[in-house]
Amino acid sequence: MVAAESAADTLPQVHAAAEAYRAGEYERAAQLWTTVLAHEYLPAAERGRLCHNIGNAAFRRERPAEAVAWYTASLRLRPRSGDTWANLELARTGAGWDPEDRGDLGATLRRLFTSLTAPEADAAALLALALLALALGGEALRGGALWRRAIVAGLLVLALAAAWAVGSRLRETPDEWLVTAREGTSLRSEPRPDAVSLGRLAPGARGLAVDELPEWVRLKADDAPAFWVRRADVFALER
Repeated sequence: MVAAESAADTLPQVHAAAEAYRAGEYERAAQLWTTVLAHEYLPAAERGRLCHNIGNAAFRRERPAEAVAWYTASLRLRPRSGDTWANLELARTGAGWDPEDRGDLGATLRRLFTSLTAPEADAAALLALALLALALGGEALRGGALWRRAIVAGLLVLALAAAWAVGSRLRETPDEWLVTAREGTSLRSEPRPDAVSLGRLAPGARGLAVDELPEWVRLKADDAPAFWVRRADVFALER
């Protein structure tokens, strides 16, 4: 029989990665953390921590755009990590990109309603439904202003929970890729360097993958037709 993998199996690699990082061997540390990240059994929070660490290693190697990508991937898994948010903004500055959180009302609301993971948002929605059902039952059985106010409160909580659920799924869009190449990436009609150029995507732009080859990824952005880009120029945010 083959023994099932457990978290303990990866501990030596995690310790070795931390030691390599402290010794300034950032490339080796990133490789070890990436190896651990390949284990599918890891919980989301642990995967988020690994992405954060790999981002730190990339930043130490003066690869700010790559660090941005890893921190962004980490926040999809741990959206309330203050350290990751701080490092993300530092890396975006180093890459010459605009801040992720501009500090205006729109950015604040977006950060608020993407602060839960999808499972957390689903749990909040179920709790809101239970509270609303309790309030409706109380009003039906006993009536009174108190229960009517409870119904209104339950509806408000349910609306907030729904907003969190939508926000979490927008942030965790599957198959989303980020352009990390310093000069952006050229859009090709076919997966080869001499294919017709359809324009360029700027650094930091995003697209959804609709097809993949070993060296190319076919993306779709906004309402434009799908196009091919070099895999080396983009980064898969789903980890």
